[in-house]
Order: sequence, then structure tokens, then C-alpha cells
Amino acid sequence: MKQLTHFIQNHFLFLWLLLTATIVSVYYALTLPVSFDEACTYILFTREGLAETVTNYPAPNNHVFFSILTGISNNLPFGNLLFKIRLTSIVINILTLLALYKFAVTFFSRNFGLLLVGLYSGLFLTVYYSYMARGYGLVTLLFIGCLYYTFKIIDGDENRKNFLFFGLFSVIGLYTIPTFIYPIISLSVYIVFVKRHLFWTQFKVGFGIFLTSILLYAPIIYNCGLNSIISNLYVKPMGFIPTLKSIPVYPLLAIQEITGIHWLIVIAICSLSLYFIWKSKERRAIFFVVVMILTPLILIVIQRVNPYARVFNYCSIVLLLLVLMPYKTTIDKLKLSYMFPLLLVIQCVSLFNFETKILAYEDKDWGLNITSDKIIKKIQGNHHYYTNGNLIFYNLKFDLISNGFTNYKIAEEKGKNVSADTLPYDYSIIGLDFDKTKSKKPLYKTRYYNVYSGN
Repeated sequence: MKQLTHFIQNHFLFLWLLLTATIVSVYYALTLPVSFDEACTYILFTREGLAETVTNYPAPNNHVFFSILTGISNNLPFGNLLFKIRLTSIVINILTLLALYKFAVTFFSRNFGLLLVGLYSGLFLTVYYSYMARGYGLVTLLFIGCLYYTFKIIDGDENRKNFLFFGLFSVIGLYTIPTFIYPIISLSVYIVFVKRHLFWTQFKVGFGIFLTSILLYAPIIYNCGLNSIISNLYVKPMGFIPTLKSIPVYPLLAIQEITGIHWLIVIAICSLSLYFIWKSKERRAIFFVVVMILTPLILIVIQRVNPYARVFNYCSIVLLLLVLMPYKTTIDKLKLSYMFPLLLVIQCVSLFNFETKILAYEDKDWGLNITSDKIIKKIQGNHHYYTNGNLIFYNLKFDLISNGFTNYKIAEEKGKNVSADTLPYDYSIIGLDFDKTKSKKPLYKTRYYNVYSGN
């Protein structure tokens, strides 16, 4: 009991950050509608059970290890369907903040950890994936695990245990999303840059990670083919020269999406910090920043793709370390009485930033989340529906399942010109590009599709 009291007294501000971040996660988990990717995850994998999750990979929506975890939370005896699968991300976010604080206190200081957690917890995609039932929050947690053991190795603790845990977190990361290869390679390069005598050790660790991951993915490879996990049908190869030309713009837009802050502001702050790091001539810090920034860029040029920005959400940790490291001495001198109002301002500004951006962010890509939710609530029931290739199918089906409807039918035809004048369905949802309706007037109309009633 004394140890608990001592911990609370010494880490009160962190516990406050943890509590407020969790309240925010729960609030958005309860108030924002299901996203297309969440609906797909549930319908294709979580609901189908463990066997389907570990053997089927029809699309990159299957973040396998995360889907396994949602299968567990889906069986909880409380909460509605959406909250149960989102609870996985809420718990992961709590563990992420704990791990980040532990990392910062171990290798920097308590004040450094408070600022790092305060800033990280308010970034746009951090808040987004703190409740969204997707695997990107888990990827960040596993990256912090790899980063922790990387720093231990760099600090001279070359115990086999540290390499083992580095490998363990790497394997789980790859089994969550194959793009976890980016942080694995980046951290491995950093280890070898600083500790060149560890080249063969790290090579053996990497080979072990590769073999273990192949074994875990073996059922999927057998069932769906190797290409299912090493390519993304939604991310088309661009060619070497076009990818190279995209480099100045792509990272800036990715940074803007990850942080929720205009890239000009982020780059200005990072550039100043980078100058001070370079001026300090701290070899490890310089290597860390250079390797962690350049390695992913080199890899995407080699792959000739521009992945979704969320793939690099883990880089938010790298950016924040870059921003804070030059000022560690100053940060350590701050009294806790000054830290509290500073952290409060950071959280308030971050929450306001998220609140002003989230509706627009959720309503892009065919308006599948906010707009679709409003429409689905008005037409849900034990009806016969028709859709012609727009992705609202998954949002609609998820809502029908979660609200207990069992006698519905959904007919789906992809990319077909059609007229609602002749369709015999209770409700027809037709993409604007394929809508040839002449007589009927839409019951509801969006930027992407029309909804017709059969009456």
C-alpha cells in the first residue's frame, strides 16, 4: 500500500494524463459511428472467429493479431457491439501511454516523459486510433517495445534477453500489419550504425523474425497466396521516378495527417530541433534522427509506393523525440507546478484541434462514416436492400447486425449502371456514376450516392 501511495504521489501528473486520455477515448468510442474499416474487420474476421482470422486475408483490413484481440473483446458480456470491439483499442492506448512513459523515464527523465506523453496523447491520429478498432494503435505500442529494447542494447546492455524481446515485439508487429517491416529495419539499421560489432547478432535476430512471421502467416499464405500479405490492392506501384519525385510532398502530407497540425509548423519546429541536435554533436542522437527519418523514405522508393499516412503513425514518437531531445536539460529544470498548467494547455489545444477536424476526416472516402450513419439510421430494419458497388454495404450490414435485425437481405452488384425505377427493393443505394434513374426522386442524396425508397 505504501508503494502504491508513493507511486501516485510521484507520478500524479502522468496518472492525470492517462485518465484524461482514457476519458477522451471512451467518449469518442461511444459517440462516433462505425467506420468502414471497423465494419469490415468485424464482418469479415471478428464475427467469423479465430480460424477465419488466421487463414483469410482478402484485404489489408485484416490486422491479424488485432483481429484476434477483437475476437476476445467481442465475447465480453457488457457493452454494445461497436464498443466491445473498440474496447480493444482503448486498452491498447492505455498500455501505449504507460509504455511510452516507462521508456521516457528510463532513458530521459520524469519531466521529459510527462511532456512526451502529453504531446503524443493529443496528436490527431493518436486520438483517432485510441478508440477506432484498427491495428495502428497496437503497432505504435509494439514500436515502443522495440524502441525500449533498442535503447537498452545501444546503452551497452547486450544481454540476449533484450534481443529476444526486440524480436518478440517485432514478430507481433508484423503479425498485426506486414508494414511493421519499416520500423524493424529502421531500428536494426540504427543498432548496427552505433554498435557495428552487433551486425551478425542483429542479422540473426532479423532472420529469426522473418522465419517466425512466415510460420505465423503460413495458413494465410497457403489459403490466399503470398501476394495477399506483401501487396496492397489499394496502393498501386508508381514506378521508381514518380515515387522519387513524390518524396518532397508525400512525407509532409503524411506528417500533417498524423499530427493534425499543418506541415509547415511541424517542419519549422523539427528543423530548429534538428539544428540544435546537430550542433550538440551527440553522435547517437544524430544517428537516431537521421536513420529513423531516412530509412522509411528509402524503403518506399525501393518499393515504388506511397503507403497510407497511418502506416507511419509510429513515426509520431520519432518526431516528438526529435522535438524534445535538444531541450532535455531545460525540461528537467521545470517545476511540477509549472508542468501542470503547461500539460493542461497542451491537452485542451489538442482536443480542440481533434474536435474541429474529426467530422471532415470521417466523412471523406465516399462519406462512409458520418453521412452514411445518418442515412442508415433512417432506413434500417428487416428490409430488402440493394447496393451497386459503393462501400456502404459494410456499414449498413454492421448496423443491422448490431441493432439485432436478422430478417434483412442485401443484394450487391458492383459497378453496374442501374435505374431505381425498375428495382424491386425496399431501399436502393446507387452510386451517382451508375444511377440511370429517370422517374423516381431520391429519398436521400449525398455527394457519392442516391438512396431510393421502393414505395
